[in-house]
Amino acid sequence: MTVMKIHALIGAGLLVALNGLTASPAAANPHGGFYVGADTGYEGSGRIDQGGVTYGLFAGYNLAVSDKVILGIEARVGDSEIDETLTRTTPTFTTVTRNAIGLHYGAAARMGYALSKRTLVYARGGWENVRLRSVSTRTSVPPTTGPNPVVTDASFNDDTLVVGAGVEHRITDTIGLRLSYDYGENFDRHQVRAGVVFAF
Repeated sequence: MTVMKIHALIGAGLLVALNGLTASPAAANPHGGFYVGADTGYEGSGRIDQGGVTYGLFAGYNLAVSDKVILGIEARVGDSEIDETLTRTTPTFTTVTRNAIGLHYGAAARMGYALSKRTLVYARGGWENVRLRSVSTRTSVPPTTGPNPVVTDASFNDDTLVVGAGVEHRITDTIGLRLSYDYGENFDRHQVRAGVVFAF
């Protein structure tokens, strides 16, 4: 074997070893990086008796801190279709009130663990702003006279702590499915959602 060949083999070996030492955790952890997605599911609330459909869009980034662990941040905006209608009748008025949970948006930190190259489980915690719509319509009952009808809008936004957990499974290198559960402290909100994730 010539000296040049020996030098070439040594150089190749050093390059392989150096690459192994300098490889980032993200290279070994397929769950790192940017992603976007959409989800839908069911939402219930202790504030409103009726449950309903919820849906939204999300985007985030996972930092691979090892070949198994990710730390990330995720933003989400969504809406809900849960509402209730309450009717109250007195001798002079009938009041119909509609309460509904609507637009919500927020951000949360995530910590995940890769069960395999394809499957990630995670916990999350963060903040969310929620819109509660509350509109009352009061109508006079004859023979009472007066403004007809009187509409009162008591809608407001409120901030809430959100915690949750979920699992993601990649069906390809860039497309995954997600199942998640979130609990919102204000309004006693529970959400179970299924979604699709597109990784970059």
